[in-house]
Amino acid sequence: QITDSAQLVAPTETSSAEVAKRPNFIIFTTDDMGYTDFGAFGGQDIPTPNIDEIAMQGVRLTNFHVSTSCSPTRSMLMSGTGNHEAGIGRQNLNQAPEFRGSLGYEGHITERVLTLPERMQAGGYQTYMSGKWHLGSDLGVNTPADRGFERTFALMSGGSSDHFRPDHLEQMPYLLDGEMIDSLPDDFYSTNAYVDHMIDFIQDGVENDQPFFAWFSPTAPHWPLQVHPGWEDNFAGQYDQGYDLLCRERQQGAAEMGILPANADTSICPEEAVPWDQLSEDEKRLISRSMELYAAMTSHLDTEVGRLLDYLEESGQLENTYIIYHNDNGPQGDVVLSSRGDHDRYDNSIENVGKRDSWIHLDQGWSDAQSAPFRQDKGSQYEGGIRVPAFIRAPDSTDTGLISNSLLTVMDVMPTIMELAGIEEITTNDEGNPVLPIRGKSFATLLENQNYDVHQDEYIGLEHGEESILFYGDWKIFRQQFADNWELYNVGANPNETLDVSAQHPELVAEMAARFEAHAAEVGILRRDPPQGDARVGGMGAP
Repeated sequence: QITDSAQLVAPTETSSAEVAKRPNFIIFTTDDMGYTDFGAFGGQDIPTPNIDEIAMQGVRLTNFHVSTSCSPTRSMLMSGTGNHEAGIGRQNLNQAPEFRGSLGYEGHITERVLTLPERMQAGGYQTYMSGKWHLGSDLGVNTPADRGFERTFALMSGGSSDHFRPDHLEQMPYLLDGEMIDSLPDDFYSTNAYVDHMIDFIQDGVENDQPFFAWFSPTAPHWPLQVHPGWEDNFAGQYDQGYDLLCRERQQGAAEMGILPANADTSICPEEAVPWDQLSEDEKRLISRSMELYAAMTSHLDTEVGRLLDYLEESGQLENTYIIYHNDNGPQGDVVLSSRGDHDRYDNSIENVGKRDSWIHLDQGWSDAQSAPFRQDKGSQYEGGIRVPAFIRAPDSTDTGLISNSLLTVMDVMPTIMELAGIEEITTNDEGNPVLPIRGKSFATLLENQNYDVHQDEYIGLEHGEESILFYGDWKIFRQQFADNWELYNVGANPNETLDVSAQHPELVAEMAARFEAHAAEVGILRRDPPQGDARVGGMGAP
């Protein structure tokens, strides 16, 4: 059990024999996926047998929350704290330039926190990372090689403008073991490369008398929708009936799997996108094609995950490895032919989309279907933007089909792994400077007792993009950007968040709002008045 912060001690030394018996850990962090994409979470349209198998062997975490986009979620995962404490108060500071340079808005993971790999390395673990980093790219300062990962193959930027070998590495740099890469092979494809390097790292470390901690964070199926050669037409025609039908089928499958809250209303679908029957035939063809390509990328990702798992099993390491999976935020819908793909080097004809010289986005209608029954998607603090599929699988798991609806956040992953690894929290870095304490709570108990309430009687405040939330059990307050009023939802009774009950519970709103404002003042959460106004800390007119 992680010790209380008032009684922290440095980790004790262990013999090599004891170290050798300690478990391995892999975190899988996927990018911009939907709540019901996997079969284990209700999807029936995309075959994902490898991920489904390990999910069903573990405990599916159906009330797991992240931030609204990639970078703040990753900062919370790597630090065990909130995104402001970790330095990512805002992912895109160009959208709020007045915040730049303020405490909590450094734009990279800061020295105020110890990262998970730094803690694991200090506790005797080998540390590997393969995939998307997006937490800073200053060599020698805040790359993954600088923050605790011994072996790294990392995409440094937030999104890849190519899943194939790019012609402009200066715009989307990759780093290998602390050095920027000058070139990539002609047959490069992101998912395959991430798996290749992760297998190499683990294989190279087998001879060492140490367990490993690994973070695998592929970019697929994040835009652009570019499919591995040979997979382009695997789902041809499958989505011709449109996203309204998929939304109903996904929700029905999720309900049958038991991964939706009992009170979720699955009779309706979100209406962010234009209804399918109002689209022209040309629009339907291009939009259905975008989902075909997304499905192909997801299915291919599952196959590559299977290749990594096969290596672990064949090498005898899977039986001693904990696996934790989560997505980084809700699905992201947009206009299929958005401005990002408006470049003369792309051929976005219907015959060419999905290939290496194309750039299209997943349509909003599919994102609505992927996040249903939850409200909205990536970028929003409503449940559709922050409640994501997640699970934990223990190496000695014998039960199948376990589910926990305990409220969790991505901050809880760090203390969970530390408890299972027997690593105690330390409060200073290598220079002896104090670091912020871990905010998350271990959910290791859920492996034995799925009904355990991890955050009982706790208030959990979070913010990104000037959208603020605070959880207290099933209660959630939500404040939109530039607003002073708080919405109140009981996400246990109304997980769709269609019923704002703030008027019925003014005292509860006031209590929870006061808790949030105290947290905002403590960690330096900034707000702006409506356009033309000044930046402010906290809300309700706080200075």
